[in-house]
Amino acid sequence: LLVGPIAGAMADRIGERPLMVTGLLIQAAGTIWIALIASPDLSYGEFVVPVIVAGIGISMAIPSAQNSVLGSVTQDAVGKAAGTNSVMRELGGVFGIAIAVAVFAGAGSYASAQAFVDGFVPAAVASATLALIGAIAGSFLPGHGKEPDLVAAVAPQPALEPEG
Repeated sequence: LLVGPIAGAMADRIGERPLMVTGLLIQAAGTIWIALIASPDLSYGEFVVPVIVAGIGISMAIPSAQNSVLGSVTQDAVGKAAGTNSVMRELGGVFGIAIAVAVFAGAGSYASAQAFVDGFVPAAVASATLALIGAIAGSFLPGHGKEPDLVAAVAPQPALEPEG
């Protein structure tokens, strides 16, 4: 709620790549922190700060990814790009959940609090690993600045005056 709009505005100034990579690294750090402190007797007070850290990270990454996608297409393709971005984001989320659930099911269960933590910790590590893979992939994005052809295609054209 607070970080997303700030990250979106910063992406316009410094580019999407640094915010996306940094955001995903912060998310991974928060998720690893959660995995490190997870225990059956973990209090909410101990849990809230690492969740905020992970949330700040993903709130930096998502607007940056959107800016990157929408800023890389011509104006007439923005709708298609936005739709494709939404579909891919949903598929990525489902894929990530499926991986975390599979890891949880392989290592833990709901039989007891300890059995839950036994599955939760590797699932959190798997989630952090996916965020790290995203950060690596994001590091290969083009740098800040628009391609000259794209800028010309998106830039408003001056109105033609009638010859007369």
